[in-house]
Amino acid sequence: MKKTLLMSWALLIFSFSAINAQPTLTSADIITGTFQYTEIGFNQGVYNPGNGGANVTWNFSNVQGTTGGVKIKYGTCPGIAECTSFPTANMYAVTMDNNGNQSDDKNLFRKTSTLFEAVGARNLVTNYTLTYTDTPIELKFPTTYLQSFTDTSSYTINGITTTTNDVITADGYGTIITPAGTYTNVLRVKKESLITISFPGVPNSVTQLITYTWYKNNREQIAGFSVTNMISPISQPAPSSFQYTNNLVLAVNETSAKKSVPAVYPNPVKDGKIWIDIKDDEIRSVDIFDMTGKKVLTQSAEQLRQNEGKYEMDLHGVSDGYYILKANSSKETFSDKIRIQQNKK
Repeated sequence: MKKTLLMSWALLIFSFSAINAQPTLTSADIITGTFQYTEIGFNQGVYNPGNGGANVTWNFSNVQGTTGGVKIKYGTCPGIAECTSFPTANMYAVTMDNNGNQSDDKNLFRKTSTLFEAVGARNLVTNYTLTYTDTPIELKFPTTYLQSFTDTSSYTINGITTTTNDVITADGYGTIITPAGTYTNVLRVKKESLITISFPGVPNSVTQLITYTWYKNNREQIAGFSVTNMISPISQPAPSSFQYTNNLVLAVNETSAKKSVPAVYPNPVKDGKIWIDIKDDEIRSVDIFDMTGKKVLTQSAEQLRQNEGKYEMDLHGVSDGYYILKANSSKETFSDKIRIQQNKK
């Protein structure tokens, strides 16, 4: 079985507000583009995916472990030759190396106004095709909080049948913070999968895979958390992983400080002052939050020192530690993680 051909579509958080709007996903939110993800592996139980519910805060800003990465391109059919093997496919996904070279393994999908499903995989170099007997459904649209459905999918290769039983639930919404930034109004989808592999003449292999995926309107998937347990023929937990986007694919009125604000400096803050360099825009206010989500400082535009598009904020009254700086401008809202380390006399 070629695991690279079975790449899951599912690839966490911190709240600036006590109440967030309930997000709803539609087919338009499954976007195309080339996206870079960082993946962090760790022993099961070291971190957990957090609870579901309304207006939840998921904070994964300090997740540590074995770090790797993957770059994935999501495109539209008939953009590649492999699309011809699956007439119903209208999207594809492929991993890429750092030089932009695509893998030979291509995953094909079908997106309609009511669902998003995988239809198969193809490798032209080895002339290998994976065709599902029952296609796995990833999402049903519109996807709303507390929506839940079950799905069964299967495929057979060389007499070996893999059957997956899924329970998919949109179990929470709120705000997530990852090492790359903070994202509000995200919807979390939990997918509980029981994967049974039937080998002729030997006991079945059964694995439980639980994935949590955070989605944001008009963006790529923000993050994912996976928990794997082998059930039979042996019972044991496998390492877990957390994956988050490094991309700057931007939604309306939201961006990342690393792109729209190329300079939030100095960081760490050592003299009690921080400068925010914003181009072609005007800051209206800046908020500072500690890592529990408590607002510790707010300054309006009138309280900031301005010089040619650069804004200086006085942080002398804020204790040493890690914080989230959130700036509201006339065009957008952006955030960045900062560290305050005041000089000691």
